[in-house]
Formats: sequence, structure tokens, C-alpha cells
Amino acid sequence: MDAPKPDRVNIPEPRPDDTHSAVTVLGDKACKARFGVAYVRAIFSQAGFPFKETSPDEDAMAVDGDVDFLSASARIQIKCTSQFNISGRGRASATWPAEVHWRERWNKCKIPVYFVLVILDHDDRQKWMSHHPSGTDHKSAAFWVRVDGIGQNENVVVPKAQRLTIETLDQWEEEVEECFSPK
Repeated sequence: MDAPKPDRVNIPEPRPDDTHSAVTVLGDKACKARFGVAYVRAIFSQAGFPFKETSPDEDAMAVDGDVDFLSASARIQIKCTSQFNISGRGRASATWPAEVHWRERWNKCKIPVYFVLVILDHDDRQKWMSHHPSGTDHKSAAFWVRVDGIGQNENVVVPKAQRLTIETLDQWEEEVEECFSPK
């Protein structure tokens, strides 16, 4: 005898941090974090450099991972947000609060540490990308600043002129190399 089949499946209510149905696995905040890392990883991949992501429970160095160059790695902290606009509407930079322990760890690092801010032009995650017959367009952009020399009371100020592109990786590789050059 077969067990009776339920008439309805009980689907839990959406999480407080989620604007989408309860059947999704990640909430809005987690989706943004994963999107930011995936966006940066895609640029590194396009440039030909591997990215080693820090395990979530092992991020004691206040970095999300390392980008590997031939000589050494650089450390990367990634944040993803929709609180700024890509175009900036007159703003030349975006400011992100830097936690005390982040600054302490970044300043002890002997290799460059870069803060990457991925900006989404929309808060609604359905609008982060558009899919059409000729491809997929991201409604996002990443900007960066080096933070291993940040002041003890400073926040992270990310200049919008410093867009993360494949050319950025050439500059970062040079800065990593300089750490090992005699002065």
C-alpha cells in the first residue's frame, strides 16, 4: 500500500533579509556577497590570473582571497553594494567604513592589499544582469583602492577613476614585484 501523498508542500516563509521566494537558498545579502566575488573572479579569469578564495570561517586576515601572480600574491577584500551608483552622479569616490581589525591586519601585511567595491546599479537582484539573444549584460562595475597603508582612523575611499579591469592586474603585479625589489 502506497503512502498517501500530501495535497500541498509546506514552503517556509521568505527570510527577513530576502525579497524573493522562500525556495531560494541564499538571502539578498548573501547573493550580493557571492555576486561580488563572482564578478571579481571573472575579471581575474579574463586577465589570466587565478583567485584563491578564503574559506568563510577563515577570513581572519580581513581579506576574501588572493590573486596569484608569478612572483607572489596580492590580497583582496571584496564588498558588493547597491547603495552607490556606478556613474556616481557627480561623486568621484565611494566611501566604505573600515573596521578597526581590518585596518590592523591590512597594515601588517607585507604584500599589497586591495579593496574592491562592486557596485550594482539596482537593489533588485533580478536587474543585476539582463539576458538577451546576443549575450548577458551586467549592470555592475568594480572599483578598487590599495589599503595596506590605510590610516588607523580612516575609512576606505574608493576612487571611481580606478575601475577594475584586466589592465588593473598589470599594475597590481608591478606593485607586488616592488615589494621584493631592493630599495
